[in-house]
Amino acid sequence: MKPFLLPLGRLPALLVNGVTVTLGLALVQCSISLAAGAAAAQVAIATAVCASLADVVATTDRVARRVLVAAVCSTVAATLYLLVREFEPVRLPTAALIVFGAMLLLSWGPKAASVAFATILSLVFAMSVPDTTPLTWDRFGWGLAGSAGYWVWAVATSRLLQPVWRTQALVSVAESMARLFAAIGRQAVQEAAGQATDRTGAPWQAEVLAEETALADRFQAARDLVFGHDGGPQARRETALLLYLTDLRDLAMASNIEACALPGGRVTPRQAELFGLIVQRMADALQVVVQRLGTGSSAVVDGGLEASVQQLLAELEHTASADRCDAILGVARLLASQLTLMRSIQQSLAEGESITLTCQRADLRRFISPDEWKLAAVAANLQPSAPVFRHAVRVAVTACLAYAVSRLVPWALHPQWILLTVAAVMQGNLAQTLLRRNARVLGTLAGCLVVVVLAASGSLPFLAACFLVASGVAHAFFPVRYSVTAGAAAVMALLQAHLVAPDTGFSTLERFGDTVVGALLGWGATYVLPTWERRHLPGALYQAVEALRAYAAEATRPEEGTGGLPRFARQRAYDAIRALGATRARSLVEPAGVRLPVPQLAMWLSAAYGLMSHLSNIRLALTLHPQESRAPALVGAMATAAQGLEAALTPQPATPPTTAPLPPDVEQALTTVPRLASRVQHALDDAGRLAVQSARIEALLQAPARE
Repeated sequence: MKPFLLPLGRLPALLVNGVTVTLGLALVQCSISLAAGAAAAQVAIATAVCASLADVVATTDRVARRVLVAAVCSTVAATLYLLVREFEPVRLPTAALIVFGAMLLLSWGPKAASVAFATILSLVFAMSVPDTTPLTWDRFGWGLAGSAGYWVWAVATSRLLQPVWRTQALVSVAESMARLFAAIGRQAVQEAAGQATDRTGAPWQAEVLAEETALADRFQAARDLVFGHDGGPQARRETALLLYLTDLRDLAMASNIEACALPGGRVTPRQAELFGLIVQRMADALQVVVQRLGTGSSAVVDGGLEASVQQLLAELEHTASADRCDAILGVARLLASQLTLMRSIQQSLAEGESITLTCQRADLRRFISPDEWKLAAVAANLQPSAPVFRHAVRVAVTACLAYAVSRLVPWALHPQWILLTVAAVMQGNLAQTLLRRNARVLGTLAGCLVVVVLAASGSLPFLAACFLVASGVAHAFFPVRYSVTAGAAAVMALLQAHLVAPDTGFSTLERFGDTVVGALLGWGATYVLPTWERRHLPGALYQAVEALRAYAAEATRPEEGTGGLPRFARQRAYDAIRALGATRARSLVEPAGVRLPVPQLAMWLSAAYGLMSHLSNIRLALTLHPQESRAPALVGAMATAAQGLEAALTPQPATPPTTAPLPPDVEQALTTVPRLASRVQHALDDAGRLAVQSARIEALLQAPARE
């Protein structure tokens, strides 16, 4: 990272992104104001704000595409409305068509949410233009200048800040990893002290799984930024660090599962305490990595800390050997592998250290999430059965009916505001709609109170500056705390209305009132043409089982798969399982008559996570014992195990799935690698449990829903 960028590396990436957005909008407004006056600047800033919504922390090519799509869609929407608004009979249908089209853009996936909202925001801005102000070529040109100017700024700053984004992505992963280690360590220490009620206690498992899910999201963001960059030694260093952290996460979860599976009568409280203390020390070591990445300092792990880990690990191995407990020795070996990875991470951070990647760039790019903007994806959802189509119809009808009624109310000076509230609150599922409803109302209330304070200043330049700051705050907090974004958006709306017409004052009561009404309407309309989670579950369940089968085939191969196939298969399986976990969480707030079979799905997820950990342990054991893995007897035994996993994970409705013990000859062959036989048996058991729960879930889903 260049020296002048180092201070930015100490700040959260979202905060830096918000600051750059504010500076970009200020640059557009000031430059056009100096060139053509305040009226032209007012038009340009509106289009620039819409384009800026898509300026997020991403690679430069992605930022260029997203901001361009947002600028084009928002320009088309505003121009279309301004062209037809003088024809009263078609004004409302045109607005409904624009909202419908904006929501249909969600066919491109979550990345298009900012584009869809930018389109609706441009419609609201167009509705705010007085009827006496016609659309002229001059106004159209200055609007294009605003969006084009911001696009140039977004691409330039994104290219400049790529080192900051990559560094902060790695910092975020390391911080989340430290929290995961700390959660695992706390559970073990509490269990050793007799404070845990169950070896698979729900509170602890919920904490660990929540940390692991958050870590997965940060991993994907880091992959998108790091794996696509191949510019020299620094790129190799960042890639190696991310790969090391990925392997460390897998070892942590594997040791977690192994520790939970230990026979209770064979584990002493001191051994459980040692496991927890070792993991907690490693969490402390990861915090040093975070400090090194975030500050660019030469901080290294304290020698005493590493010595402490080695001492605790030696004591754990000694007690396991004394008790002749191979299971605890297996956990100790996993912990030793984690310590080795920690040393590799420290070495990768050392200046001048030569880095050699074990994967090809072409293999790594498969882990990057796609960023396609094909119209075919939108066309595929132009059918009433498509969830995106139903959501688009629901939002368009609700928002435009609310707008039509607001126009008839004499005290509503800004009827277009309710349209924006409805579109912001209504999400594709009930769970997210409820979160948005509450955050929108509370945030808007806070924003209105801020404007009451700002109203004491009669300085229009000061209020214009506050508008720009609010835009940056709204942008920065959108991914992490929507209530702050809603409050900043309320400040923006009220200040913009006042700057356009200072004599009308600040419509704070109207803003809060339309937010409450719009939020309630959006919440209620979610029950119209609903798309409940049970509609998607069969397809998601099938994809998850297929991903598990693919990873089982890769993990049970005695030799390393081609390129990065094992890593890719593992990532695909984890993503599918997490998607089902998110589906289960969203279904908890749905009406009881349409809710998913939550207990069965929870048991399915438990079996799936257990199977993934055992498969990772199998692959690790084969990797750590390459000579034994090539023995013909072991190769044949692993082939038999792979066939068993394939059979257990293959849907067979006619016969209930069962899991048989390993044949004696297969079990004997597997014993050449320590703990391999028990891991294969555990994997087969979990695969059988998973198949049982899949059959139960499918049977329950066939029952008609009671809406």
